[in-house]
This record gives sequence, C-alpha cells and structure tokens, in this order.
Amino acid sequence: MREEDLMKLLAGIGGVITLIETLLGFNEKNIDTSKVILIVISIILAVIVLLSVIRPGNPVPMNWLLFVGVGIVLIIFSSLAGGILILVAGFIGYTER
Repeated sequence: MREEDLMKLLAGIGGVITLIETLLGFNEKNIDTSKVILIVISIILAVIVLLSVIRPGNPVPMNWLLFVGVGIVLIIFSSLAGGILILVAGFIGYTER
C-alpha cells in the first residue's frame, strides 16, 4: 500500500469518526451556544476532510498540511479519535515528500 492510499484511508476513517462523535454531541440535554458553535465547526471540518479524500471533481486538494491543521483543531475542540487519525494521515503525507 502506497503512502497516499494509506493517507486517504486514515483521513477517511478519521472524518467518519469525527462526524459520528459530533452527531452524538447533539444528544446532550443542556446545549449552550458555544457547544453548538463547536459542533457546527466540527461538522464543517469533517466534511472538508471527506471531500478532500473522496474528490468528486477535486473540490479540496488533498494536502498533508491541511490534514495536520484540521487534525490539531479537531483534537483541541471536539473529536479526539478522529482528530488523531487525521493528524497521523497528515504526518504520513509529510513523510511521503
């Protein structure tokens, strides 16, 4: 398996896990404004990662720097498991250069 394929696989799995963790965040009883903002940002970042992996017409270029940045933001704000997988995908893409 090439590094690019492994990077796609890890980022795709991380994006799906992020979406699942974020949608489960709506299940709480007390949701305040800051929680809603974090959930919306997490969903947007997960969709950006999935669009870069799936690429119907190449809307977002798949880049290791994008994955590292999004992975760090997701780890800090919302999704630990998905963010770690996306971050690892970014580091794999960096070592490919």
